[in-house]
Amino acid sequence: MIELNALERLHKSSVTATDIASQYWCEKQMELYKLSRAKKATAEIKKGKAIHEMMENEVNVPIELNPKSYGDSLFKTLYTTYKSLESLGKTDRAREIQIYGSLNGFRLVGKIDEIRILKGQAVIIEDKTRSSDRVPGEAELITHKVQVMTYKKMFDDISNGSYTFDDFKNTYGIGRLRLTDDFVKQLSDIGLDDEQKSFDYVSNKVFELYRKVNTGSSLYLRYINQFTKEEIKVLKFQYSSSEISKMLEFSLRYWKGERDALPVPYEEKWKCNHCMFFGNDCKVWWPQRKLGE
Repeated sequence: MIELNALERLHKSSVTATDIASQYWCEKQMELYKLSRAKKATAEIKKGKAIHEMMENEVNVPIELNPKSYGDSLFKTLYTTYKSLESLGKTDRAREIQIYGSLNGFRLVGKIDEIRILKGQAVIIEDKTRSSDRVPGEAELITHKVQVMTYKKMFDDISNGSYTFDDFKNTYGIGRLRLTDDFVKQLSDIGLDDEQKSFDYVSNKVFELYRKVNTGSSLYLRYINQFTKEEIKVLKFQYSSSEISKMLEFSLRYWKGERDALPVPYEEKWKCNHCMFFGNDCKVWWPQRKLGE
């Protein structure tokens, strides 16, 4: 019998940078969340999303498009990313940039909160909203760091030719995708001509602009209070290619189906107190809890 890899079991087409970050909090929780199809957004998630949208609208002109198919949705994402990266060259700041790559053959996708030009260097900034002014501890901080380092590696892979425009076209079947008639009309309404309505045109523009973004080794995590919307703290750290390579190698073994999802180690079982699956779908530390340990 051929065993399914994790993407097939979870009915996913891509690994996201957020998935990889979640593996470093609790891989078992990440898997159970995907399997449960947990779509209900918590109040905290909704507040964080609202803040991200507010910050995006400060930089990007909202693009009003209503996709009707997968092809429409991918085109909208590419076009929005193209316009956002284009603004980087004009205002030295861009937000909500979708980026594509490969994790040893698996589709890898991420959405970067912000890229800013500082002293001629592009820096990646990831925003995290908090319910208090408390800065996260090391256990949570590592998940944020691996997410941002994954974005940096994806840019480096495009810059050095490890992931090319042709790789993207072949992976996503760009030549076979078609836009719905209704969506084409919407594109005409916002001023796109016939050439600009093609997947080849918009995706080539995106990769052309990716290659112009020279990201530096300094990465930033910006923490924002979700109630006051005030900045709590900005943490700066340095990118390590060797460190992220090891972390992605560990993550990849799960996605390839070479090992089961790992629970948190015993010394981090305090995380279970904050998990919706603990004691129900996941009973890893349930015996210890019942014994009062």
